[in-house]
Parts: sequence; C-alpha cells; structure tokens
Amino acid sequence: MSSDTMLTDLQAREIQEQLFATYRQQTNRHVPVHLPRKDFWEMVKRLLTTLDVQIHNMIRKHGADLRVQNEQKRQANVRHIASELARRRLVAMMQHAASQSLRMATSATDNATALPPLDWQKTDGAERQLYTAIQTEMDRFKKTIGWQEMQDGLRGEMEFSAPTHKPGTMQLGDFTEKPITNQAPPDLIFEDERPEPVDTIDIDEEDRIAALEWDSMEPVPIPEHTEEVVTLPEPLPQAPSSEGRHGAAMELAPSATSAITDDWMDDTPKEEEKQVETSPLIRIRILTSFDEAIATADGSELMLQAGDVHNLETGMAQWLIDSGAAEAAPL
Repeated sequence: MSSDTMLTDLQAREIQEQLFATYRQQTNRHVPVHLPRKDFWEMVKRLLTTLDVQIHNMIRKHGADLRVQNEQKRQANVRHIASELARRRLVAMMQHAASQSLRMATSATDNATALPPLDWQKTDGAERQLYTAIQTEMDRFKKTIGWQEMQDGLRGEMEFSAPTHKPGTMQLGDFTEKPITNQAPPDLIFEDERPEPVDTIDIDEEDRIAALEWDSMEPVPIPEHTEEVVTLPEPLPQAPSSEGRHGAAMELAPSATSAITDDWMDDTPKEEEKQVETSPLIRIRILTSFDEAIATADGSELMLQAGDVHNLETGMAQWLIDSGAAEAAPL
C-alpha cells in the first residue's frame, strides 16, 4: 500500500467530520448541496482505505481486542454514511436533470422556465460527468418516445425544423478536454443523412377511371370549312338636287371652282427701295489733330490729324471750320 493514499489521524478525523456534516445537509434536500472540497469522494475513499489498513495492523499486532472492534464499528459507520450520501446526491441529480429536461411550458407562447443551474465549482468532478451522462440519456429517451411531438403536437411539427450541417462539422466541445456547459451537446444532423423528399401524388380512383375512358374514346371528325359568300353593302342614296335646299346649307357647301391659297400665310415684308439722300461734300484741311475718332453721317469713324484733307458733309465741315479746327480748301 502506497503511503500517498494513507491519511494521518488528523486528516482522517477531518474528512470523517466533513462526510457526516454533508450527509446531514443532504438529508432533507432535493438538490445536491455543495461539497466542502472538489476531491471529496477521493478523500472518502482514502479515509476508508486508511481505516482498513489500521484495522489489519491492529489485528496482526494485538488481535481482535476492544480497540479493533471500535475501529470496525467506525469503518462500518463511515461506509454507511458514504453510501447514503452518494445515493441521496445521485437521486437529487437525477431529479434535477429530469425536471430540467422534461419541464413543460405553461402555454403555447410561453417558454419553460429553467431551473437554477448547479454550481460545479463546489461539486466533485465525477458527479459532473455523471450529470452530463444523465442529460445525454434523457435526450435520447425523449427522441425515442417522441417527447416533442407529444407536448407540441402538430404545431411543433410544423414550426420546428431541425437545422442541418455540412458533413464534417464538429462540436465546440471536441476542441476542449473539459466540458464547456452544464448540458450535453446537441446532436448534429448532417445534410447527407436526411433522405430527399419524395413527391407523393394521391390519385383518386374515379379520376383514374375517367382518364382511361377519355383515352378510349374515338376522335370526332371535324367538318370541312365552307366558303361563305360575301355580300357587298348597298350603295348610299344620292343627295337630293339643289331644289328645296336651305340657303345656309348652300353657303356652307364648298365651291367647285374656288381654290384655297396660302397667300395669307406669307407674312414676309416686301423689300422697299431705300433712297439714300446725298448731301453736297465740302473739301477741308485739318488744322488741329484730334485724339479720338469722330463719327461721320454714314456711321463710320474718322481720325483727324493736322494737315489731312477730307471731303465731309456740309454740316460737319462747317462745324469744324467754325471751331477753328479746319479751314476750307477748295480746289
């Protein structure tokens, strides 16, 4: 027997007290209570192993005396308490998992209220593995008996459709060694595992017989199309003679000899001959230069420089002579 599995007297007494205290708490509880340590069941196993070794050593040394009997009673008591505690905790876990899995909604539009989850930080690791296995078996049991169809009926079959996944899809828990959630991972439904839907057409027996009778009937010959005689409409009666007509009708009637011309549309004005009045020109010599050009009678501009000789209109030439800017220069 390895010395690592043996407990000292102080450790054995401490583990025994924790076992009895946990049993007293679990007695009237329907939910697993918190354990004092995560390796609780491992320490209980080491406690029983230590007691067993001590009893064998005492029998070998002293025989079956009173001290051996007391240790045997202690060992039996520890085994009984450990068995009852394990049974009560497993029943509580089974009840919690079943209540959580089979919990029903109060109405069609309401979801089932979830139970408070277990605190796995204050439980043994072996208990968590057992709880996960119970959830997996509960889900398998529900699928076997058709639990969802039993609870939801046709509404559940019409509204719920299981999602499909690509082949090779893995669960998130496959990448970790420790479980991620308290519940078992859902089963994956792959696309190639679902059979293709087959269109089923229900044919009535009467429709089938009617179709057979229709196929057995002989075709009816179609009569040839005869040519129809087209009758021309009768000519309209001729208008009566001019005798007896109203005077206004004669005025409104078009004339046979009159012709409509477009002379009224020709609004182009006729070119009028422009008579340019010519005035006599006077020959002058410029005495003073002008910085700017002056406008003549025909609208052109003329620069006047000293010494230049120009033939200008009478009015402009007389104005330049009177102002002293030019003088008459007759030939």
